[in-house]
Amino acid sequence: MSPSNLNNVACVIDTECTYISRTPRMVYHFGATIGNLDNDNKFDVITMDYYVKEIIENVGMFLHTNSKGNDYTYNKNMAHSWKDAINNPHKVKSWKSIIKEWKKLMKIHNVSYLTSYNFNFDLGVGDKIGTVRKTHSQLTDETFYLPRGVEHFCLMDICANLLMNKPYFNWLDNLSDDELAQMTTDKGNNKYSAESVNRFINKDLWYAEQHTAKRDSLLEYGILLYVWKKYKAIIKKNFVNDVRFVHFLDVANGTSTAEKMRKRLNKSVSSNSKQMQLKGV
Repeated sequence: MSPSNLNNVACVIDTECTYISRTPRMVYHFGATIGNLDNDNKFDVITMDYYVKEIIENVGMFLHTNSKGNDYTYNKNMAHSWKDAINNPHKVKSWKSIIKEWKKLMKIHNVSYLTSYNFNFDLGVGDKIGTVRKTHSQLTDETFYLPRGVEHFCLMDICANLLMNKPYFNWLDNLSDDELAQMTTDKGNNKYSAESVNRFINKDLWYAEQHTAKRDSLLEYGILLYVWKKYKAIIKKNFVNDVRFVHFLDVANGTSTAEKMRKRLNKSVSSNSKQMQLKGV
């Protein structure tokens, strides 16, 4: 990573986790991308790409379980990761080792901002127990704490409020039916996933997210570079240390950025969010 403005180094994390299982939301694949937001080269970064030994070695974690407690299929993404872990054993580390290395890298590279595309899913603010917090608690019996001085924001929160603006919705209105289907749900609502945002930025409507932690963190880092260049001052003023819930109706209805920001400014800043950089999550 090139020399950087110490105020604008960011770490984007992504987690792939168990779901529909007896122990859901446990991280089995952890990815991180650290880069200088003042550098337009999205590949000039430091990355992490690790499988969690305690989870990936437990075959029971791969199974999907119904409400009656019966296993009925398996997590296909996790099965792919198992194969990669076998072929690349250096990627397999204990959870404590992964977290120790992650925090060390953030300190070495003077990371100022920590984010993910859905911060409350991956980490969590206040009473939101993200996958990292849950996994850390379950595997270490300890509370997870962020490094002191590292601020945070939610990339999905930023994209839904700022990037999905009038030009964005006008672009959607001019797509063909086949193209629009790539940007909408089965119910016809506008999507706001990292995949759909990347499709808009690169005008590649058939781009498919990999759902592997390192690749997805790189994807999300590229999105962060894009929105940071356009909205840096607004992000610093309104989104840092203030993670908000994204309401699908604001995206589905094409609510203007001005209206979304008015709603945001009318709400008080969460004290839990403001304290997280000191007390951890």
